[in-house]
Amino acid sequence: MSKVLTEDRTFQAVKKESTLGYIFSAPIVALIAIRILTSWSWINGAFFGGDKKISSNFLSGQFLIERINGPHGFAASSLYPWISHFVANSVAGAPGFWAWVIFLGEAVAGLSFLLGLFTRLGGIASVLSALMDIMVAGGNGADTIGQNYLLLVLGLVFIIVGAGRWFGLDGWLQAKFPESKWLRVLG
Repeated sequence: MSKVLTEDRTFQAVKKESTLGYIFSAPIVALIAIRILTSWSWINGAFFGGDKKISSNFLSGQFLIERINGPHGFAASSLYPWISHFVANSVAGAPGFWAWVIFLGEAVAGLSFLLGLFTRLGGIASVLSALMDIMVAGGNGADTIGQNYLLLVLGLVFIIVGAGRWFGLDGWLQAKFPESKWLRVLG
């Protein structure tokens, strides 16, 4: 009885080693593309969008106060009464501080994903920022909620897989400093 040996060429067809020494496969290329595209949502919100957080109007807390108050403001659109209470009292009480927290959360997530640097830390910032957006702006429509659910889930994926290890600075740093436990945790 002779055995017929078949070779599985499925993985080999999509796996190719680059000149940089990285091994790229279709899932890894998809993860890299999703990571970089996700960074734009956070970078746009922090630096370029219509309500860019880096503006002096936002960082001073002025814009945040305008968004909190009013019939369609964050205090009125929050998903739960305790969130409305927190926004109306704590956030409105120190708008400059919270404006910086919001800006840094979006900037850290966006730059982390773009560069592939400390992507797990960026994933935590992404999850917390998206969760905050969902709970605070919950009554502002499906597009706001849908995008933030997507950013929340992608942040979780990037935390789990350490998405910066491929075509990112996390992979380069981990290869340069293989003994570093902090780089494995953060990247």
